[in-house]
Amino acid sequence: MAEAFCRFRAACCVAFAGLLVSTTAAAADAPDKAAANGGVSLDIVLTGHITPKCTVGGGDTIDLGQLNVDKNVSARFDVACNVPFEMVFRSSEGGIAHVSKPQGEGPYAGIVPYRLGVRVPGLTPEPVQLQADFTSGQMVGGATLNSGDAIAKGGGEITLQTEMTAGRDLLAGDYADSITIVINPRV
Repeated sequence: MAEAFCRFRAACCVAFAGLLVSTTAAAADAPDKAAANGGVSLDIVLTGHITPKCTVGGGDTIDLGQLNVDKNVSARFDVACNVPFEMVFRSSEGGIAHVSKPQGEGPYAGIVPYRLGVRVPGLTPEPVQLQADFTSGQMVGGATLNSGDAIAKGGGEITLQTEMTAGRDLLAGDYADSITIVINPRV
C-alpha cells in the first residue's frame, strides 16, 4: 500500500510540474493573447503621490533715489508651483510713503502712488504668460493674480512705475514701502 501511495504521489508531482510549466509559459505570453483564447488576465494598478508645492523667493531692496520724477524699475523673483496657484500682492503703505509723515504736511504730499505690473511664465501644458497690473492702493487689501489652470514655469518679474501727483510737491525725507508676495496652491 505504501508503494502504491508513493507511485501515486510521484505521478501527481509530475502532473503538477507539467501544469506549472504550462501556466508559466502562458503567463509569459501577452495578456491580450490569454484573453483572446478565453484565458484569465490580471491587472496590477500602480499608484503614487506628489505633494503640491509652491515657493516664492528672491526679494531685495530697490533704491529709487530722488523721487522728484517718475521712476520705472523692474525686479526678478523666483516662483515655482507644481499645481495651479494664486499670488497675492500686498503693499504695507499703499504707496511709497514718508517714513514719519505718510499723510504729508501742509501743501506737501507724503506718499507716492505707483503701478505694479506682474509677469509669470506658466504651462497649461502649452507655455502661457500670466500677467496682472495693480495700483499701490489696490494692494493694501491684497491684489490677486490667479493662474487659472496653469502651473508656474519659472521666475517672475515685477515692474514698478511711480505716479507723481501732479501739482503737489513731496515732503522732504525718507520714503519706503514693502511689497509682500504670497503664493497659495489651488488643489
